[in-house]
Amino acid sequence: MEGQITERIKKNYARMGSSSQKVADLIMKNTATISSMTLAQLAKKSGVSLATVSRFAKDMGYQNFSQFKWALNSQVETPLAIDNEISDRDTLKTVSQKVLNANIETLTETFDLLHEEDLYAARELIVNAKNLSFFGLGGSNIVAFDAYHRFLRVPLYVSYNSEYHMALMQASKLTKGDCAIVISHSGSNKDTINIAEILKKKDVPIIVITSTPKSALTAYGKICFFSISKSLQYRQKAFLSMTSQLAITECLYMLTAQYFGKKADETFDSLQDIINTRHK
Repeated sequence: MEGQITERIKKNYARMGSSSQKVADLIMKNTATISSMTLAQLAKKSGVSLATVSRFAKDMGYQNFSQFKWALNSQVETPLAIDNEISDRDTLKTVSQKVLNANIETLTETFDLLHEEDLYAARELIVNAKNLSFFGLGGSNIVAFDAYHRFLRVPLYVSYNSEYHMALMQASKLTKGDCAIVISHSGSNKDTINIAEILKKKDVPIIVITSTPKSALTAYGKICFFSISKSLQYRQKAFLSMTSQLAITECLYMLTAQYFGKKADETFDSLQDIINTRHK
């Protein structure tokens, strides 16, 4: 991956403007350091504007800077240190520590890929939606259901179906005044793409959550959030990805609850009263 990005930069270097060349020079000198920078930090370090860095990422074939940075992170990513691999000799507490460390690392790197403008735009789509609909298949179904469960606690109409054909019908009834959150670790699941295609035909704005920035699914997203995932022995990337996907949906929920303020509190209290009454 590193060679591919570097070669792409070299191939296009002569056609770049002087400002873009400053960004390119900095990236080629120290890719590992650049991969951990924010958009603002890279712009400042290069001596260019934020718009120049964003344009550079798009010129390199990425949808936005978040996607470009994810690719940089991937190319310099090293496997978890050997000390973090699960061993037959590890104690129960040591295994637990290694699992938690992997989750902490996943969440930290996912946070680094979040941008204020994307979070704001996503919240605007959510709070103005007539119907906020969640979609996820396979392991992502768990994340979609958890998000649906959370968002029932804010003053929005939300919908979710775990069965694929029901989800297709759900997607077909949405309109451009609604919002869909589509979750997929790979971003290439054929059935998930079918759902996204239906949503696109209905002009429904889509928020995509995936671990694969160059996947087919990202082309459908009005806004894309990327969940970092690394493999750990006995635990595939998709499982660690689920941790960061759950965190992203919780961030979106909290931003929405913050927006509605007292109305969100009233909705939560009303639901809690109903639940408490049923348990008496």
